[in-house]
Amino acid sequence: MYFYIYDEFVQNKRFEKELLQIENRLTDLGIAGKVARLALFRDVEEMVRDELRRGVTSVIVVGNDTTVRRVLDVLVEHRVTLGMIPLGEPGVIANVFGLPVGLPACDVLSARILETVDAGMINGKRFLTSVSIPKFSGSIAFGDAYRAIVDHPASVSIRNVALSEPEFGLGVAHPCDGSLETVVRVQLPRGWKGMLGGKKIGVSVLPTAAMTLKSEEPVILTVDGEEMGGSRFDVSVEPGILKVITGKGRLFGDCAS
Repeated sequence: MYFYIYDEFVQNKRFEKELLQIENRLTDLGIAGKVARLALFRDVEEMVRDELRRGVTSVIVVGNDTTVRRVLDVLVEHRVTLGMIPLGEPGVIANVFGLPVGLPACDVLSARILETVDAGMINGKRFLTSVSIPKFSGSIAFGDAYRAIVDHPASVSIRNVALSEPEFGLGVAHPCDGSLETVVRVQLPRGWKGMLGGKKIGVSVLPTAAMTLKSEEPVILTVDGEEMGGSRFDVSVEPGILKVITGKGRLFGDCAS
């Protein structure tokens, strides 16, 4: 059974015609299901739990990356399959998982190509895409094996599902390799060769399953686009924790079965 969750912004009149086409196509494909529309004061996790008790096996998000974030925890807890009909921005998840925007995504859902992907955890909060710290100084400890000191302000990103960044030599972050990709970008002193975007930037990329970041001062970072503050962040990966319906055009290879 499918359960469709419409984000608030897709209920705008400008999406009315497209949603009608989507609903008709889902009916034609035999995969229509109950629809719930998010609102400011509705508890989305409780709403999903109610439908799970009624036998729902797949939750389909109609919206963007932010919509997925709102249901991620409850889907992981109950081992429910995630599907997506992308509308609006940001759409990193849709791009990496090979999901076309709008109506064509219905056929991807019908084909039901499943992959089991990792999720990240930071201070007890799950994330699917990435963590971004625009300005960081302090230490990064990778378990007991390695510890790095960042003594000049750097930007740090921790990637699980992420698009390529060719200008920094970064490919697509593979979401089912059992590790997170930590990227540290530091402006290099004068005398270093290599110009990137008009600025001299040094980039270090470190795969890790667990790490602890401690900053000298409290910092604000974003987790799947949502802000979090603090001076210590414990980060880990949960391998193979979420089943996702993907398209043939996904940007990563097959996951291990």
